[in-house]
Amino acid sequence: MSGITGGSCGKEVEKIQLLKKGLQEDKMNSYSINEKIWKVLFRLGEQADIERFEDKLVPDEDRMLAITADTGMFFNIMLKTMKARRILEIGTSTGYSTLWFADAVMQNNFEYTKTGKPIITIDENPSKVERARKHFDEACVKEIIEIREGMAKDILSRMIKDYQNNNNKNEAGLFDFIFIDADKENAIDYFELTLPMVRIGGIIAADNMLHPESCVQEMTKYGNYVKNKPNVQSVTVPIGNGEEITIKIS
Repeated sequence: MSGITGGSCGKEVEKIQLLKKGLQEDKMNSYSINEKIWKVLFRLGEQADIERFEDKLVPDEDRMLAITADTGMFFNIMLKTMKARRILEIGTSTGYSTLWFADAVMQNNFEYTKTGKPIITIDENPSKVERARKHFDEACVKEIIEIREGMAKDILSRMIKDYQNNNNKNEAGLFDFIFIDADKENAIDYFELTLPMVRIGGIIAADNMLHPESCVQEMTKYGNYVKNKPNVQSVTVPIGNGEEITIKIS
């Protein structure tokens, strides 16, 4: 990329370019990402790389703040292995991570149930939500994704209340996977609000455990908190920006 030469930044750009080339070759050969989803993912991935390595060119209001491509592939494979059919995402942004999840859910033979669409994603930023809707429409996945616009704490509080009133004895109402990628100071609150809604054996993941530096202090608190919870097991995975992977064991 222009503006980056030599040193660690140059090596990082080269690494990203090689990864993207590898992902593209995987798609053309045997990696089974839905073609329409892949086209949108690849374009958004290029935009995310510009943010990371030429950040001065991207206004704050236009930033995707997305997971990395290798993180997306990691989650995609993990969700297919889990046979995940219900996913909750806190922090939609422009829908990049949601698209990785949608591909997995489609391959896992999702079913519409009384619990609604298989993916629920939450964001309070109207402009980001509008961009995400366009991306979901372009990738032909809008029928399986429900966007809930508003403050995450308020939405999650209503969701847990509804779950406790209606579905707490029905595992069909539980999520297989929950992804936390919103305001970091509330990450622990999001974890506590969503833990009752994930099935035993399900996973809660959180982004930005290791990068960027501005997130590390709050996410270190989060990591220490979940690692000391008695009914879960958790590990920090050094992929992308660092992912905390927490499985509910009881």
